Amino acid sequence: MGRGHILFFFFFFSVYVYAQTGVPHVFNFSKSDYNAAGRNWAVDTDSEGSVYFGNSKGLLRYTGVEWQLFQLPGKKIVRSIMVDKNGRIYVGSFEEFGYFEKDENGIFRYTSLSALLDNYDFHNEEIWGIVSVNNKIYFRSFSSYFVYADNQVRASALPFTFIHLEYVNNILYAGIEEKGFYSFNGNDFNLLVPSSLINQDNVTGIFPFDQSRVILATSHSGLFIYDKESCLVWANEANEQLKKAVVNRCVMTRDSTYVIGTISGGVYALSKKGELLWNVNTSNGLLNNTVLGLGMDDNNNIWVALDDGISYIKYNSQLRFTKSFDPNIGYVYSVKIKDNNLYLATNQGIFYISLADEEYKPIQIPGTNEQAWDLFEIDNQLFCGHNQGTFEIKGTDAVKISTVKGGTCMRRGIIHGQDVLIQSTYTHLVIYKKNRDGRWTFSHIVNQFLQPIRSLEIDSHGNVWAQHFYKGLYRVKLSPDLKTAEKVTVYLLLDKKKTKLKESVIRLFKLRGRILCCEGDGFYNFDELTDSIVPIQFQGEKFLKIKDVRRVIPVNDDLYWLVCPNEFIFANFKDNDVEILNRIPFSDFYHTLADDEENLTPVSDNKFIFCLNDGIAIFDNLIDSEPSKERKLRIEEVTKDVKNSITFHLAYPAFPGENISFEYQLIGLEDNRKETSQKHIIQYSRLHPGQFTFQVEAIDNLGNVLSTTEYTFTIDPPFYATKGAFVVYIVLFLVFLFLIYRCIQKYIDRKEKKIRQQQLEIRQKELERQEQQIVRLEKEKLEQELVFKSKEIAASAMSIIQKDEILGEIKRELSEQKKLLKNESQIEGYQKIINKINSHLTSEDEWEIFQTNFDRIHENFFRDLKAGYPELTPNDLRFCALLRLNQSSKEIANMMNISVKGVEVARSRLRKKFGITPEESLVGFLIEFKGKK
Repeated sequence: MGRGHILFFFFFFSVYVYAQTGVPHVFNFSKSDYNAAGRNWAVDTDSEGSVYFGNSKGLLRYTGVEWQLFQLPGKKIVRSIMVDKNGRIYVGSFEEFGYFEKDENGIFRYTSLSALLDNYDFHNEEIWGIVSVNNKIYFRSFSSYFVYADNQVRASALPFTFIHLEYVNNILYAGIEEKGFYSFNGNDFNLLVPSSLINQDNVTGIFPFDQSRVILATSHSGLFIYDKESCLVWANEANEQLKKAVVNRCVMTRDSTYVIGTISGGVYALSKKGELLWNVNTSNGLLNNTVLGLGMDDNNNIWVALDDGISYIKYNSQLRFTKSFDPNIGYVYSVKIKDNNLYLATNQGIFYISLADEEYKPIQIPGTNEQAWDLFEIDNQLFCGHNQGTFEIKGTDAVKISTVKGGTCMRRGIIHGQDVLIQSTYTHLVIYKKNRDGRWTFSHIVNQFLQPIRSLEIDSHGNVWAQHFYKGLYRVKLSPDLKTAEKVTVYLLLDKKKTKLKESVIRLFKLRGRILCCEGDGFYNFDELTDSIVPIQFQGEKFLKIKDVRRVIPVNDDLYWLVCPNEFIFANFKDNDVEILNRIPFSDFYHTLADDEENLTPVSDNKFIFCLNDGIAIFDNLIDSEPSKERKLRIEEVTKDVKNSITFHLAYPAFPGENISFEYQLIGLEDNRKETSQKHIIQYSRLHPGQFTFQVEAIDNLGNVLSTTEYTFTIDPPFYATKGAFVVYIVLFLVFLFLIYRCIQKYIDRKEKKIRQQQLEIRQKELERQEQQIVRLEKEKLEQELVFKSKEIAASAMSIIQKDEILGEIKRELSEQKKLLKNESQIEGYQKIINKINSHLTSEDEWEIFQTNFDRIHENFFRDLKAGYPELTPNDLRFCALLRLNQSSKEIANMMNISVKGVEVARSRLRKKFGITPEESLVGFLIEFKGKK
């Protein structure tokens, strides 16, 4: 099929879809979103882009980033709204009307105008409509109207039921129940169309048709054209539907599209030619079918106040959605337009819709139930991979050309000089070749390769790159006859930082003739020089934020759609630079997308069909030809507290579905880096004194700066840091210094007196100490002399003892020799010697002297020893004294006049008396002995 035919069919199809089944993008807000009552009665917008709703709980305001509720006295229902050019929001309620207006601090205050009526009896009236005409505000109830002008209110009661009031083509028109259509000059009503000409119906809306004609919308009788001379039924495609749906509200777009809200049929849109452009209701996006109010914002988009909730119809949306198919055909995976048919591959089979069929009804092609994957048109042949194999679709029939199950992807390429089609499946790679008639037919499967492959590409060298359904990437080199996989290289991980296979999902695609791979945040291609897959880097700051590309769908050599986890991205690739043209989040599709199989079909460079669950969407990149009004970022409110914290409340008229963020910084902070947030409340805490400038930008999802604003403010220092406070500090400091001086002076006086007293006491104590020192020194001297004398006496006594011991030994020896004497003279000589020895032997008194002096030297040794061990004999005490003097056994034996063995026996006896073991030192015990405690 030629490109011209494709464009022709797309044009035909898109016109049909727009006119019959395609609707603009609809966003819904439930009462849980805006935190007020479900029922909304009226809607209007201001010049700043804020939208106001008459809600059953009060006046509801939407700034684009925040919902606010303002209540009337008595918390009454707001039935009607009108916003004037000065920003006043006029409201009507039960026996109450007035306006909200911002005060000097930006806070909305309510002023009651009904209070200006003195003693007026409302008769249970409610204000259902408000109209501004030549600086006069008209408030309409069913039985009266009120005019506010020059700060005065005038009331007029009516003898009929007032249904509608509207200012069109510089004329104020009125609809009166059972009477007809009137003009109104502010005082008198002039009948224009009696009710008999409009089927005894009520006028609920008025459109300008041209400068001289208007369209009258009636509740149950459809639309009429009034030309000042006659009133005739306007023949259009929606009249019969409008009669059943009950017209309730009307509004006209800037391009003269008539938008009609109904009680039971949702919202209708008609062209000026009477064509039904679309009908939005609960079956294709609207939250509720009962429309109580309609309003247009400055960007030509429609706000709908509903019986339960709020809807926003993006009239200038590039997306148009079909209604759900009947019957339900499941998830759509791929679409193609061929031979005046729209073909759809779904999880329930292959379907087609005849573009000439007004019912827009999908019909399943026989024998193709079960999962169908992608549709491919190559050389005017349409193929579809399917669970049962691969089909060629011819009109309304499908012929199976391959029995290899699960055909998923088909690519054309040159391999070993042969022009072939190669297809991936659940199991094998399949080769197709042209027959003699020039048609593609099944040829064979590739041996030595058995893997479930989701997609594949062919590079310029004839290598086949295959993406596994679940893990890894394969590079397959085929044999010259294309029947065998000669070499298969497997790539399980591309990012060297990752170590686990479950962390890696490799995606495969072709971009500008290059085979590329994506794994997480990185892009890769094959480097022939190193025979490896290496990372590549695209230029462009916006493109660096794109993560995890799942699929790349070519439009032409430069334009591509990137399918990411949460959005479609339309990008222009030139050289190594990337320009992002559009982004469509998945959340824009209220028909859900197939998980991990999101797909679209380019039909031209600017028109595309998106595949949805039980439906499709058409995207026209050129539909937004009308420029939108400039939207401004505002700082709605600034609050400060005593702790030097400041809070900014931002407002920006963002369209629902837009991904608006705020990039801001505070000039004056040490760390004033830019930060980004999607929250509309920005707070800084505990700022230091000084001047600051808060700068903020509103940024769209492409990174474009939409609007900027700034706010300069000063944080004053606290009183304790002001100049006046410093004067007080200086005075207090001087007083403090004086008091300190006086205190110090008194302290010094007391201290000097105390020091003098202490010095006197010290001198007295020093004299006493010196006297005591003299006495102590004299005593020590006497004690030292005594000790010295005692040592001398002890030494002398010891010498005497030793002498007596020696003389006693001589005496005993002589006594032994006496037996040998024979004559009298020898005996006489012996006796003389004995007498001489006896005369030199000392008495026991010398030992007592030794013991006394030994006690003095050794701190009452004998006394303590005797006290501790009373069983010790005098001889034991002498023995202990000699041991304490560390005498050897031989020396002790000589001094004690006993044998060495006798000394050892004495030692053993003493050990027993002292109770010490043989291993312990007896000498050490006696040296350390201090007496028992």
